[in-house]
Amino acid sequence: MSRRELGLLLLLTSVVIAGWWLQRPREGGEAGVHRGERRPDYVVEGIRGLVLDIDGLPDRRLNAQRLRHYPDDGSSELDEPVMIVYPDEGPPWRVRSRSAWINANADEVLLQQDVRVRRAKTPRMDAIELRTSELRVLPQQDYAETDRFVEIERGQDWLTSQQGLRAWLADAIRAEFFGRVHARLEL
Repeated sequence: MSRRELGLLLLLTSVVIAGWWLQRPREGGEAGVHRGERRPDYVVEGIRGLVLDIDGLPDRRLNAQRLRHYPDDGSSELDEPVMIVYPDEGPPWRVRSRSAWINANADEVLLQQDVRVRRAKTPRMDAIELRTSELRVLPQQDYAETDRFVEIERGQDWLTSQQGLRAWLADAIRAEFFGRVHARLEL
């Protein structure tokens, strides 16, 4: 397991453990919940988390305006999440969306509404930005996919894909694009 996978696993595990701890029955039993009504059992405002790597250096940072945990399926929803991923080399990746959903096992994340993934410019490479409306991420597998329209820009280069992409993010990044793909690349 890579340091990146370990860091994300630790962050997401801490969210799940916090959820379990907060949802355990209290004295006097649980308050009545009406059938068919999906209500969070707890809400956290202004969530901020930092995961360190094995050397004590930042690996990931997660900030969100609000986290809601749902006891019916153990999932969580985030408002305005921003995740910063610090790779071993190069500038950090900044991932943000208007909302996100995390399953109970924290092994599937669905970023929704105005999803942007950005890495800053380096002396040898222009900044890169990916934009889409929805992105499904399997963090433990270093995998991401969407069937929605995707735009990618890097300096003067750009690529659009009408029906999404699949990307494997371990070591060397590999991606497949679907539907009509248009690109402008300077060689």
